[in-house]
Amino acid sequence: MTDYKRAAEELRDNSGQWKAYESSESCVILAGPGSGKTKTLTTKMARMIAEDVQRPSGIACITYSTECARELQKRLGKLGIIEGSNVFIGTVHSFSLKHVVSPFAGLSDLGLPKEFSVASVTDKDRIFTESLNATIGDENPLKYISRFELYRRTFLDRGSIEFTKEDPEIAGLILEYEKRLIAESLVDFDNMILWGLQLIERHEWVRKAIKARFPVLVVDEYQDLGLALHRIVLALCQKAGIRLVAVGDPDQSIYGFAGSKPKLLKELARADWVESVTLKFNYRCGRKIVAASLATLGEVREYESKVKEHGTIDFYECPEGIAHQATFIIEEIIPAVLKENPGLDVGKIAVLYSDRNDGSVIAAAADAAKMKYVRIDAGAAYRRTPLTRWLEDCTAWCVSGWKCQEPPLSVLIKKWLSFNRSAKGDVGRAALRQQLVTFLFAHRDPSISLREWLLYFYKACLGSTLKHEPAMRDEADAFKGLLQATDEKKDLAEFNIATFSGQGGSPKHLNLITLHSAKGLEFEVVVMMGMDQGKIPRWNAKSPEAISEARRLFYVGLTRAKQQIHMTFSGFTDDKYGRRHKNGPSIFLTELQQRLDEEEVEP
Repeated sequence: MTDYKRAAEELRDNSGQWKAYESSESCVILAGPGSGKTKTLTTKMARMIAEDVQRPSGIACITYSTECARELQKRLGKLGIIEGSNVFIGTVHSFSLKHVVSPFAGLSDLGLPKEFSVASVTDKDRIFTESLNATIGDENPLKYISRFELYRRTFLDRGSIEFTKEDPEIAGLILEYEKRLIAESLVDFDNMILWGLQLIERHEWVRKAIKARFPVLVVDEYQDLGLALHRIVLALCQKAGIRLVAVGDPDQSIYGFAGSKPKLLKELARADWVESVTLKFNYRCGRKIVAASLATLGEVREYESKVKEHGTIDFYECPEGIAHQATFIIEEIIPAVLKENPGLDVGKIAVLYSDRNDGSVIAAAADAAKMKYVRIDAGAAYRRTPLTRWLEDCTAWCVSGWKCQEPPLSVLIKKWLSFNRSAKGDVGRAALRQQLVTFLFAHRDPSISLREWLLYFYKACLGSTLKHEPAMRDEADAFKGLLQATDEKKDLAEFNIATFSGQGGSPKHLNLITLHSAKGLEFEVVVMMGMDQGKIPRWNAKSPEAISEARRLFYVGLTRAKQQIHMTFSGFTDDKYGRRHKNGPSIFLTELQQRLDEEEVEP
């Protein structure tokens, strides 16, 4: 029996999962937290690849973030499905760039450059500042960037009256910025999607070409992907007849600031050209945690825990502020959890918080206690990009993976080749494979310093790729930032490759993650830090939509935990000017406490 058929047998007892697996038409899977949606999705993908498409055609699987794509790649790899010529697994940005913009932009009549590079963060910041000065004046870019980004992702048709009239000042800034990008033959992440949308909507021949390559389109985390992706899906699937498998949960839509709209998934699920399936069972969270999360959501859902254990939720007031919370978590909560659960690794524990500032506070407390951790937020020592994540995997292979093939060398090679898109023919790709394998086998010493390893790698082969591949311009910036973090007295100065490989996920490292970045992950124990009014919801969340999104974010945090949730609060927040705001604990925490107290006294 093949791997996917064995995996499918585990879906039979769940009617929703089996219905989704068996569906032969376009299908929308509405999946709550812990519902086994990734298992259902990957098993279904493996079946479709084996039974429903014939080479050279294949399947494209797109999702919101690099982290989501990474998890899908791992899960599919265990079913024998590896990204290659007929399987794409990646973000919507990389799909649009690789399979729409790069092959078709130069052939269209949209006035796009025939040859272009991906704009780095430095490029984007410079051009934005220049555009701001040219259209509005010598203003602080930070005052405009959020409005600018949300407007770009909301109003997609640059020639429409709506785009021009809704906010003329920002509309003019966008037009100037995008004109300057094109003048420098650059494309940024938003334009990757916008150009792709224009090519797909305006040209039937583009839609036909994509259908021939990918007759099946899989979209994970649909609720996060926004209006541009929604229109791409309608053009490719409703107009061109590509089969769609979409998975998502409107209750976990937490990227409104980036243009995500949960109503788009709801509309899609009601469309008459798709079959809609709901997954109702939660296989992750204890029963008390599921009940608490549904109470927090404040809406009727028919989710049911399939976990035998009840689960626990505890609250801790730390009256001296956020630093007190961090110290209490590191010195009291985590040691107590580990003592009560002797077989539990610290890597199964996550501390979740609102932003990078709180991340720095908990990281400082962990440093003081000499506790190793993985930090995923904007204040981390380096950016998590496809390249830096791949470098983590390469060091993991050099440390011990070469013995157990975890990660598999074949996967590292395929990713390396994907970074080198301009490689010519079989001979060029063979040379690249040899370069990588030679380097990795020669640098398997776990004690080698990270800086030394990176410099050797750059000289051996990586430098040429970063210099000559147009699509790697932003990755070159990310590599530079990583290398700088290994400078003397910087965060990674003392790292060897064994330590660095743990940043990809280690059972011996505590997880420090923002609430936004934690979505899609799960842990035995979750500590939610900074649960104060003004942090969640944030002080400037005034509209009903903003409050609802903050409530969904709190819900996401709760549902990361399998067995234990610990919440800390102080009852006040301090702003950057040193002013104290005594607004009490988060309204969501207070509501949850009241609900749990009511359940305890009910007869």
